[in-house]
Amino acid sequence: MEAEDTMPGPDSGNADDEMPVFEALLYPYRSLGQRGYLILISGTGVIMALYGLTFMALGAWPIFGFLGAEWLLFWFLFSRHYRGDRRAERLRLYHDRLVLERLDAKGKFTAFSMQPYWLQVVLMRGAEPDNALYLRSHGKHVEIGSFLSAPERCDFAGELTRVLERNRSDHTAPQQS
Repeated sequence: MEAEDTMPGPDSGNADDEMPVFEALLYPYRSLGQRGYLILISGTGVIMALYGLTFMALGAWPIFGFLGAEWLLFWFLFSRHYRGDRRAERLRLYHDRLVLERLDAKGKFTAFSMQPYWLQVVLMRGAEPDNALYLRSHGKHVEIGSFLSAPERCDFAGELTRVLERNRSDHTAPQQS
């Protein structure tokens, strides 16, 4: 999945087009690429056709139709599943805000903006396989990376925490003239 193609671009309405200090694009892992998908679909089609022709040669011709219908159902359901997971999250940290843009499985886009100085990265049940990662600020929280594996959430929580702390320290350090 090319998640970058499905996520809307940067806000063109911003007066200042500053570059983000940090940017991360999170999307589910896809173990089967486009080439693998084509090999799987065509391979099962060939196998089903060979079985169907064998049964047809033996005189059991109705089985050929059932095998064809079964393969069409397999192709339809697998294709829907393959295209279905378009989830993605983009986090962009600027000096004065953190922007979370989210694309859900149905293609609905939402965006959140949070003040990074008070922002906390909370990893609930960090050592357990069913951990959860939240961004929390001013009594509100948003879960991020729910489609990531537990180790990936732990790694990302550590990285985001370090980036936020570095961003805070860069802005609280006294300015030298």
